[in-house]
Amino acid sequence: AYGARPLKRVMQKELQDPLAEKILLGEILDGSTVKVTAGSDRLNFRSKPTVVATEAAA
Repeated sequence: AYGARPLKRVMQKELQDPLAEKILLGEILDGSTVKVTAGSDRLNFRSKPTVVATEAAA
């Protein structure tokens, strides 16, 4: 059984830290949608850039 603090540490280590690293390395761009899936031994991150309509396309 996890308490709130141990659960927070696990979430930070397994989700927040790797996600922040990918953002800092430019692997995930600002405004992207990120899908997180569970692999057999780690979380997998897949990003999809957000498509923004421009005035020229409108």
